Amino acid sequence: MFAIKHKMIWLILIIFVITGCASIEKAESLHRQGEKEAALDMAISLLEDDSPKVRLRAVKLVGKIGGPEAGPALHPRLAESDDRVLREVVRNLGSLQYEPAMEDLADMVTESNTDMVRALADAFKGYGKPGLDLIVSRYDSSQGSNRADYKDLLIAVGPEIADSISKLLKGRSFFENRDTFEILRSVKNPRVATLMIPYLADEEIADQVMEAMRHLGRNAAEATITALQKQKKTGELLVTERLIRILGLLKAKSGIEMLESYSQHESGRIRNAVENSLYQIRGF
Repeated sequence: MFAIKHKMIWLILIIFVITGCASIEKAESLHRQGEKEAALDMAISLLEDDSPKVRLRAVKLVGKIGGPEAGPALHPRLAESDDRVLREVVRNLGSLQYEPAMEDLADMVTESNTDMVRALADAFKGYGKPGLDLIVSRYDSSQGSNRADYKDLLIAVGPEIADSISKLLKGRSFFENRDTFEILRSVKNPRVATLMIPYLADEEIADQVMEAMRHLGRNAAEATITALQKQKKTGELLVTERLIRILGLLKAKSGIEMLESYSQHESGRIRNAVENSLYQIRGF
């Protein structure tokens, strides 16, 4: 009797799984046929299916179809019990740019493992500037381990964070900005340097930006050379001088030709900066 009952339970579970799989396959088929509304309705109904595999496919389909109903349907699924499905919910809320979920996503940071931090990073990149500004604000206002958690998230976001986080430099000492500079240095990508260069025009933080650029190493050289080429048209002397000095700090041999093109500049400050930078690079 026990064996029969045991087999019946397994049979019921198998039926549930098969039914769920058939339903999600039907929803995916409807989507391929262009029946987006029907596919979305079916996918949303499967977000609470017993099978994590079905829920995962349903989340992906809801995110893929999008529309006004997608975000509100996925937002409550932040209570999802399966880790893999939850990460997919997080990513899709970001790709849908569903702003009512942003604060809840930001709240998750302090209790997230490495895999979830990556998912949250993808989500906030999907939100763009509003999302990035939010997590920078959370980082700036947090302390202790919470601040460290947001710092890890900002590093995981990558170069996209540079513009939002560079604004924190203003009006603060290098010591106060030490964590922020560590984030910028950790994101070793030429794009970070490109995003930071405009802040060289700000007298308050220019020296700190130059120091951060130095720590970016060769990742900053190309961006600096490109900016110097553009300076030939704009003629902003202070910015030009700082860019020249950065090439010296970087000891960027790739910048020698560009520096030499400034060696006959009408400004004595520029010529002196060129001479000093060439000495740092060549050693003579």
